[in-house]
Amino acid sequence: MKDRQEKIFSIISRQPEVSVKELSVILGVSEVTIRKDLAQLEDEGVLKRIHGGAVQLSSDSIEKRMLFRYKEKLKIAQEAVKLVNDGDTILVEAGSTNAVFAKELATCRKVHIITNSLYIPRILKEYHNVQVTVTGGNLQNESEAMVGPIAKTALSGIFVNKAFLGMDGFSESLGFTCGDFLRAEIGNVMGHRAEKIIVLAEASKFENTGLTSVVELSRVDTVITDRNISNDKLKILKKHNINTVIV
Repeated sequence: MKDRQEKIFSIISRQPEVSVKELSVILGVSEVTIRKDLAQLEDEGVLKRIHGGAVQLSSDSIEKRMLFRYKEKLKIAQEAVKLVNDGDTILVEAGSTNAVFAKELATCRKVHIITNSLYIPRILKEYHNVQVTVTGGNLQNESEAMVGPIAKTALSGIFVNKAFLGMDGFSESLGFTCGDFLRAEIGNVMGHRAEKIIVLAEASKFENTGLTSVVELSRVDTVITDRNISNDKLKILKKHNINTVIV
């Protein structure tokens, strides 16, 4: 995504609708250029075009959450790719940072991704070097995550080397947490079906607590986050011997 397109997303995140003319004036480029940007952003699923402009997506859509602190998420994803080899089969939990990771992975690795996300296979459908297996289960519409007993059953018969999990919050007592009990349950099951657990999370997530635990600190091998993480949180990760990579 170009810097100008990130600015367009930032503008439309603050107001429900914006016109091509307004964007042209604000960004100092032609209306033709703005229309091309909007077309590309719509193709990427981050806004919806209307006659003469564009409107924002649902506030909880996976596409919109992907673009919140996108630069940090991209750096985290690119670092996480280094942990995956050609031929690996990995678990990737549904979530915005993990979706960025999956897309980066598809550009440079031949892998098998097992996920509870419907969004990930949708954005990877053009990448023939990646095999995607979806767990099935009950669909959460906005997050496009599969949860519930069918998803748990699908995961019960597999074991892989690495599981890549996300999180909504963090505390020393609960570990890595989530605000949704059903999502947390699937993340926890994924963690139990892998030899190593890697948590991908931009630094702002560490400032939340969350409702329920996804995985306790003692079971996490590696955390990849960005340089905005606080020293207090870094001290907790170090105390629990978690390999922490800062990007």
